[in-house]
Amino acid sequence: MQRKPQSVASLNGDSAHCPYCAAKARLIVESSDRNRRTTTDTFRYYQCVSCGLVFMSPIPDNLLPFYAGGYQPIPGSLAELREIAAAERYRMIPILHHKRRGKLLEIGPWIGIFSCNAKAAGFEVTALEMDQKCVEFLNQTVGVRAIQTSDPAVALAELREQNHKFDVIAMWHSLEHLRNPWWVIEQAADCLAPGGILLIAIPNIESFQFSVLRGTWKHLDTPRHLFFYPADALIALCQRNGLFPLEITTADELSADLGRDTWHSLANSLVPVRYLRGVLARIMRYAAARAEKRKNRGAGLTAVFQLGPAEAATRSEAYRAEPLAAVDPDPPRSD
Repeated sequence: MQRKPQSVASLNGDSAHCPYCAAKARLIVESSDRNRRTTTDTFRYYQCVSCGLVFMSPIPDNLLPFYAGGYQPIPGSLAELREIAAAERYRMIPILHHKRRGKLLEIGPWIGIFSCNAKAAGFEVTALEMDQKCVEFLNQTVGVRAIQTSDPAVALAELREQNHKFDVIAMWHSLEHLRNPWWVIEQAADCLAPGGILLIAIPNIESFQFSVLRGTWKHLDTPRHLFFYPADALIALCQRNGLFPLEITTADELSADLGRDTWHSLANSLVPVRYLRGVLARIMRYAAARAEKRKNRGAGLTAVFQLGPAEAATRSEAYRAEPLAAVDPDPPRSD
């Protein structure tokens, strides 16, 4: 059953109502603009006491100024994109555990690093992207069917009405940017073929880094990141939509990259001498490594869900703290 969005009305500054289930939520952290350029406002994140969702309230009406400059610039050629994508072929590993071919949809690809690797691996790739220039690049240069949309839930509903079904739907660090992420998951479940898989990768709000750095945690990425799901809350949401966990980890290569990025950024902000920055970053990484691994508290959370069967849910705990096993992420490329 589709849940209507609730008003996120603040009660007294320290509490709010959950936009998903309307239960009471408590203030957990305050943070400022990640770049401290666009605004001096303070943003508040709350956690629902019922469903566990972490959300920003209020959300700015216009988020575009906070995306000024984007992420990576659009490459000048397919060859340049492939060179960039080569360093991130490991993102195919959790997909290749379960699917080797088929129709794949990526939500929020930006310049198409993952889509490029998925196409090279033999998948038929469709992408939903809000940036028109990226859409044109994906369509004209990468050879991916890209659809421009600022509302993936609506686009997914339209694809479903057109009888499009996908073997894989992937969301690499895009869910936290969406205003109604629960709708997107609901629509994604409806767009999966029988036995299809949904991959969701998000910053881990239960990470050791967040517990220590709180509002200064780099991957809070205020105010571009609007929602965070603890692992159990994400599992519960997906199960309500007929999706059951196959693999869940906070110890994959992407999580490690996010962790390194945080400690290096923190060292750069604390130490003016370049050499000493590197030393401090290594010390922080070493000191945090044991806590992150032992307590399943890496910087990123990567989860793979399958559209049934229900018995898959009993396997989730076995994967919670384990890195994904090695699978060749570099099969022969198909142009």
